[in-house]
Amino acid sequence: MKTKLIIAAIGLFYASSLYAQNSNDAFIISSNTNRTGMFVLGGWALANFAYGGYEWARHNDSRKYFGQMNVMWNVVNAGIAGFALYQHFNADISMLSPQDMLSKHNQTMNLYLINAGLDVLYAAGGWYMVRASGKSEKYSDMLKGYGQSAILQASFLFTFDLAMYFIQLNNSSNFSIPLQSFALGVNGISFTIAF
Repeated sequence: MKTKLIIAAIGLFYASSLYAQNSNDAFIISSNTNRTGMFVLGGWALANFAYGGYEWARHNDSRKYFGQMNVMWNVVNAGIAGFALYQHFNADISMLSPQDMLSKHNQTMNLYLINAGLDVLYAAGGWYMVRASGKSEKYSDMLKGYGQSAILQASFLFTFDLAMYFIQLNNSSNFSIPLQSFALGVNGISFTIAF
């Protein structure tokens, strides 16, 4: 009886450490994927600062407003990328349980999908501004430039968010959460672990 209990305890300990190791590895892959995505988003923001700033300073028509909106929009993108990278480099995954890791992965993955839906709304707003620019003499250049910028930014972000969602969806298979069942019987404790 004691031997079975010791064997069961050793098996449970080994399975738990294997489970934690697999979850850690999966979470690191997920986290590094997000880090790479934030570097892409930050690079996009920097490119838009340079090009948008140039267009804003050089022109006095719709291109000025196109550049202006690119700069303003990418202040937000740079902020998101910077904050996410700060969190990534200051995260302590040793404090997370395997369930917490999976939950964080799923939350991030779903956030990309929600953002992709919002990107469609941003593009629709940009399209509306471009259409409205033909009906406004006073604000024609501003509406056209802002609208074109919104369409460009939303198109990039839609592609980015969907790509990140599907990459993270693929990464979900790295999280192998074993099904554990325990039974107390006449002959002692038995357990099964499915991988």
